[in-house]
Amino acid sequence: MKSLPSKICTVCGRSFSYRKKWEKVWDEVLYCSDACRRSKSVEAKLNYEEAILSLLRTRSTMASICPSEVLSSEEKTDKEKMELVRRAARRLANKGQITITQKGKAIDPDSFKGPIRLKLNSLQ
Repeated sequence: MKSLPSKICTVCGRSFSYRKKWEKVWDEVLYCSDACRRSKSVEAKLNYEEAILSLLRTRSTMASICPSEVLSSEEKTDKEKMELVRRAARRLANKGQITITQKGKAIDPDSFKGPIRLKLNSLQ
């Protein structure tokens, strides 16, 4: 059986596979779901990717950060803001700029659950 092509969603950073309904427009598909397509404008306004990278660059090369460190103290309890940071981390991990870890081990950016840490890749 032939494997289906996949892409990375530009909003949430998760990978998604080709679908028959996208047959004629696969090259133009950017989002994995209607929810991601609807939230694209909100996501564009919040640049958490750069915040993650700049915070990691201020730390030692082996250091990692908790995604909540990117947020202000008032925002740390906001689940929606936290999800935006986790999405930004997923996108950076898929670009190869950072590694997402759990309990000190690198994990798949598509399927993590629970507490994570972010670490700058050594080539950055």
